[in-house]
Amino acid sequence: MEITTGESIASPTLMEVLQEVLQDSKIAHRVSWERWAPGTLWQSCHNRRQSLFVVRHGRLELAVTDAEGRERSLRLLAESELFGTEALAAGPAAEGEAARQDYGIRAVTYSEVLQLPLDIVDQLIAQLPLFRKALTSSIANHIWALEREREHGRSMPTNNRLLCYLRCGENGIRSGQKPSGKATLPMHLLARRIGCSAGHLSRSVSTMVRQGMLLRQDGRLQLQGDGERPYAFCEGCA
Repeated sequence: MEITTGESIASPTLMEVLQEVLQDSKIAHRVSWERWAPGTLWQSCHNRRQSLFVVRHGRLELAVTDAEGRERSLRLLAESELFGTEALAAGPAAEGEAARQDYGIRAVTYSEVLQLPLDIVDQLIAQLPLFRKALTSSIANHIWALEREREHGRSMPTNNRLLCYLRCGENGIRSGQKPSGKATLPMHLLARRIGCSAGHLSRSVSTMVRQGMLLRQDGRLQLQGDGERPYAFCEGCA
């Protein structure tokens, strides 16, 4: 299975591979999907490391709670992205083993999520190289994005984090897609995503609008110019 765009040939996404896999009724009846309304919350401690989840469509927020009890948004997940990957590393939790809440997943929009039992994932890894390749790529991109967030995003002032988010997009240049330079998130979610209070974000935005760095348009933010001065950027968009 290959996807041709112009003269280039791209590997299929994880969701595209799964759509082919689910044509097999023996596998399809073992895979379930759920429709989540905005605000639906899933916690990793409830998974017991028994399933892998793939976003079929929609947008979901991956969040953790820091040592002070504040929620921090680390990523926004979209189609073909996955969570529950701790199941692949550790296998099912042992009977009586204490569950620990590592992170939460919250639906931002109406979303559909596929739930793949771990034994089905193991079967597909062993029997279908295309699935194995797509899964490996998805996991690598997920780890890279979280590491980028840890190493660069949280170490910079709010103004820099906001401009980097607008320049890099959710997944940075690694995604191969040119970011739009627009913040499509509501302001309260954007504040959580870049790790600051709504008030702090509002003050930063006002400053950068006066500086001509940003433009408010239809309730959203638009990056003006190349945004290279007077702020520094992360390695992903420098």
